[in-house]
Amino acid sequence: MTEPAAEPAAESVGPAPVTPGALLRRPQVARLLFSALAGRLPNGMVPLALVLFARDSGEGFGRAGLLTAAYSLGCCLGGPALSRAMDLRGQRVPLVAGAVVSSLALALLPWTPTVAALPVALVAGLATPPLEPALRTLWPSVLLPRQVPAAFALDAAAQELIFVLGPLVVLAAQLTGAGGGLVAAAVVGLAGAWWFTTSRASTQWRPAVHDDRHWLGPLRSRRLVVLYASILLVGITIGVPAVALVAWAEANGGRGLAPWLVAANAFGALIGGVSYSPRAPHRDPRRDLLLGLAVLVVTYAALSLTPANAWLMGALTIASGLGLPPVLTCVFQLVDRLAPLGTTSEAFAWLISAFLVGSSVGAAVAGSLSDAGHLAATFLVAAAASALALAVAAAVVRGVSGPRVD
Repeated sequence: MTEPAAEPAAESVGPAPVTPGALLRRPQVARLLFSALAGRLPNGMVPLALVLFARDSGEGFGRAGLLTAAYSLGCCLGGPALSRAMDLRGQRVPLVAGAVVSSLALALLPWTPTVAALPVALVAGLATPPLEPALRTLWPSVLLPRQVPAAFALDAAAQELIFVLGPLVVLAAQLTGAGGGLVAAAVVGLAGAWWFTTSRASTQWRPAVHDDRHWLGPLRSRRLVVLYASILLVGITIGVPAVALVAWAEANGGRGLAPWLVAANAFGALIGGVSYSPRAPHRDPRRDLLLGLAVLVVTYAALSLTPANAWLMGALTIASGLGLPPVLTCVFQLVDRLAPLGTTSEAFAWLISAFLVGSSVGAAVAGSLSDAGHLAATFLVAAAASALALAVAAAVVRGVSGPRVD
């Protein structure tokens, strides 16, 4: 792992609160955060762009689902592979090469023959540059040790902007034609990756040198694998709202409410992350992980009430987003602590893959239950998944050493 920035002696006297504003004023922090967000914006654009492209091309939802699944599968497999390359060779070559290949695949997809569309979508996912692991690997090199947890929290909150702004950019780009959203995703992703990789922090970062590299990489840590299982279950929970909230809106005669409810969930996560960020350096991530998972259990169980009143449903949806950023912040800290030397980037990439797999399962389950008219059961499944994640996480944190608390 990267050596943390040296902490001045004055910090031991009485450290000031680590607010989001204070973090963003640190050298390199704002550029790293916003360039990573720009480079990751296709994550919030491509799924919708693929669906709209398929529909505008006269194809059914089944074909759209296959294209989206191919892209997601590629992301799950390609992220760890490219992140391992970063852990071996540094960030620039894997990120730039991935961005170029992925952007070319996305830009060419609207003109690709139908028979080749699935492989091209798969390549676009496989080559997606792992900016998320790259960013989290860099935080210890540009921040004081006590500021890193706050940066993780701010990062977890800010990524919600990807899923709010991404669809809006796609809708605007679609005005240029059926493949406009895919071309826009290609341009934005390439520009964001270039902005990130030309930063001083990224170009100067060097992977840790060691002689005991194992072919399993971070997966040789049993506690890390169990933690991934927990986050997969959290992904099931988070995959439910995208489908279930649309089903609720249609059942209550207001399909136009669906985007607002999805945005409300993201807004709740934004609130949760920004409010948790200043407290993160002074909290025990082992305890707060369990508390955050308990919040997910309670808030998603509350959503199973599925009130007909839109305002009440909106309030419950906002509440359901509050627990996710603290959970992710604590998981990021534990991954950083548990990852074997020289595998930090890949460890974060496997975390993302586990979350993506879980969210795909959650969306599929939500779709089946919603089609059968069991909307309340859909949210109960989400709550149950977080309850199981809580039990799994409890087994992990018992054996993890305590944090340094300022």
